Amino acid sequence: MIELANTQLLGHRGARYEALENSFSGFEHANQLKRHGLAGIEFDVQLTADGHLVVFHDDTLQRLCGLQSRIDQMSLVEIQRHLQLGHQIITLDQLAQALAIASPAKKMHTSKPSLVEPQKKRLNNSLALAEPRATKASSNPLVKTVQPPTQFTHIELEIKTHSRTNHPKLVHALCRYLIDSPLARLPIVLTSFDVELLAQLQRNKLLAPMARGLLVRDAKLLNRAPHTALQLGCSSLGIHYLLLNKQVIDYCHRYDLRVSAWTVNDIAFAKQLVHWQVDTIITDIPSQLLI
Repeated sequence: MIELANTQLLGHRGARYEALENSFSGFEHANQLKRHGLAGIEFDVQLTADGHLVVFHDDTLQRLCGLQSRIDQMSLVEIQRHLQLGHQIITLDQLAQALAIASPAKKMHTSKPSLVEPQKKRLNNSLALAEPRATKASSNPLVKTVQPPTQFTHIELEIKTHSRTNHPKLVHALCRYLIDSPLARLPIVLTSFDVELLAQLQRNKLLAPMARGLLVRDAKLLNRAPHTALQLGCSSLGIHYLLLNKQVIDYCHRYDLRVSAWTVNDIAFAKQLVHWQVDTIITDIPSQLLI
């Protein structure tokens, strides 16, 4: 157990080493840790061939489903035929229903003023694809219904991309899933390594108000990362923990950039990061750090 002080702790992909990653069971496990001090969760989304967003980290099904098939070449129906350790891969709208707050809507976690209603109406009228948010309770016993959790105070939604990513299609899907949905009630930060995607989110009138974070894993990019993040309108940097020291964190704070450290499974290093006043620690083992 560590004393977190002002640092928030997030469960990585729910709580990756303690429950199946990016799954209802993993997010339920994380919810149970809220009373012990878990501030929230981090999870990933991938774009399918037919424009859906699935909650999944890898760009193929090899590691978790034993298939070499690529997410971006499969339809949602094809993807959900395959199980990851007995669990169906879920969509972002299914997770949205699970994470929805039962109390009145919470103000959107934004970096700019909130959307006005006419903008939302224009979006709803202009989208050709069917709305994904009106998901009914599934009759499939593999799709589990989860009770709304105690309100998390911080959620990081990582948008995965690759060399084949169709950025306009991805942005369009994000609009469909995020605008005027249960997710808009939650304190979500959209994160990505992809500078081009973050630039497109910044230019999109509907998504620009949502908080965004630039992810960094390359030491060569670290020096310019704060400047790049500010240019992209980001409010935070997510930095691989081995690249961090007090000077890096202090420099980011000087420019009002929050710092998330990922993925921290070393308890001694987590304590050091708290001492350095890092804003967020993302870990696979939240129970070991909290209990």
